[in-house]
This record gives sequence, structure tokens and C-alpha cells, in this order.
Amino acid sequence: MELSQFTNYLLRVLIRAATCKNGERTSAREIAEIYAISYNHVAKVTHHLAKLGYLDTARGRGGGLVLSHPASEIGIGEIVRKTENFALVECLKPNGGNCCISPACKLKHIFAEARDAFLECLDRYSLDEITRSQATLELLLGTTGNRLS
Repeated sequence: MELSQFTNYLLRVLIRAATCKNGERTSAREIAEIYAISYNHVAKVTHHLAKLGYLDTARGRGGGLVLSHPASEIGIGEIVRKTENFALVECLKPNGGNCCISPACKLKHIFAEARDAFLECLDRYSLDEITRSQATLELLLGTTGNRLS
């Protein structure tokens, strides 16, 4: 299983926003530069996060983005659930899919169990917990020329 690029970028945006101190704002342009990823992708992600209520955004001078909730209240599992498609096999699609052996196949239950275990693991972590190595993250996410890929 692989998370989509959208979810990957979404988590990166949240990590950067969580490293901002005392209401400091960051911007989609800054985040794109830090991670060396497309500004357009970051802009789409930040718009989506704002629509979901995780970011407060403002345009213009003094604008930018900031977390709308404390990082401790933002669950990683919750975020991934809202952005990923977990129909790992045809029969897990919301409409039941279109598989002729679905009534007798045990695969659906195995993949559902695996999906649930994956999400259960992610549910144990908050954004705060994954950004606790604050000093190192600040160094890596700073504008000192260090870039993450």
C-alpha cells in the first residue's frame, strides 16, 4: 500500500504548520520551496486543508497559513482517512464493487482487517507527536538552505 502524493504533501504541510511558533504564519510558497515541490500542488493541499478546517488561511500582507487546532488535536489516522481511498480491492468499494466471486471470497475480509489495523496504528498518533523533535524539524524546515525530499 502506498499513500497518494496528495496525502504525502498534505502531511508535510501540516508538519510545517505545526513547527510555526506562537501564531507565526507560513505560506504555500515557502512550503513548496522548503520541500522542493510544486507550488500548485501545495496550494491545492492548503486549500483542501482549509476546507476541512485544519488550517486558517489569509491572503495579502501578513497573510499565510496557520493550524486552526492545536497539533495535539489533529490525528494522523483522521487525516489519512479523509484523503485516501481505502478500496484496496474491488469488493471494498463503497458500492460493493463488481466482482462475481464476492459472495464466496474471503479476500475482502482479509484486506478489510489489514486496512483497519493500518488505520488503528495511525490513530495512535497526533500531529503533535510526530513533530516533537522540534529543534531538528525547525532546522530542516528553516530557510537555511536545507531541503527535504
